[in-house]
Amino acid sequence: MTGVRDGPRRQSVQDLLSPEPDVVLRLAQLPVTVDEETVQDLSRVLSGPELQRAARFLRRADRNEYVLAHWLLRHTLSAGTSVPPRSWDFTEERYGKPRIAQRHCDAREFSLSHSAGTCLVAVSTAGRRVGVDVERHRRADGPRVLPRNSLSPHEHRRLAALPPERRQAEFIQLWALKEALAKAMGVGLRLPFADVDFSWRNGRPSLGRSAAVPEPELWTCHRLDAPAGFRAALCVRAASPTTAAPIRGVRET
Repeated sequence: MTGVRDGPRRQSVQDLLSPEPDVVLRLAQLPVTVDEETVQDLSRVLSGPELQRAARFLRRADRNEYVLAHWLLRHTLSAGTSVPPRSWDFTEERYGKPRIAQRHCDAREFSLSHSAGTCLVAVSTAGRRVGVDVERHRRADGPRVLPRNSLSPHEHRRLAALPPERRQAEFIQLWALKEALAKAMGVGLRLPFADVDFSWRNGRPSLGRSAAVPEPELWTCHRLDAPAGFRAALCVRAASPTTAAPIRGVRET
């Protein structure tokens, strides 16, 4: 990443080819072994609340992953601006989706995901609603029982018809798509995943109509190239509302 003087080795941070011209995608991976000095270097750009949250992780690997993810987000936002990575402030929408604080006068939207030491950031330079997700998938895990409350009836039938060796990988990809959509909508896991239906057209994910997702034609979703052992997805909206609109079917907690 150009201009980054501290943090992971240069080869562990990369720009991904984005299917959307106004969306920047950056990925970082922790090395197999991470020394404490490296983690401290990464932590220097995090805010007080971020450091407090990182300290609450019981597993060191989870803490390191969180630190890297937020380091990557801050450096990605700072690229091409005069704002130092440490200076970004964030607010949250009703259901917790983070946004750049108004004082920065920066209308960009962003999304962040991390799994098993791999961190992925998406930034929409056009201010469109954006969501990204990366999930670990190990072939050695073998097929699992598919959770019915995460799949639409159509998805469940389609996956159940697949050979066992493909079933779990396809489920992880569907899960990544639904997570990315939920993040972009700003509702997180409150989105009733079983009411969201994805199919495939010409090798690309297509979002079907449902009460849970108003105006599905405004959403474009992509399966992203991901490192070996991972699945990733990106969802963006054609227009960018200033706040998350109430969505039918969203579960309150």
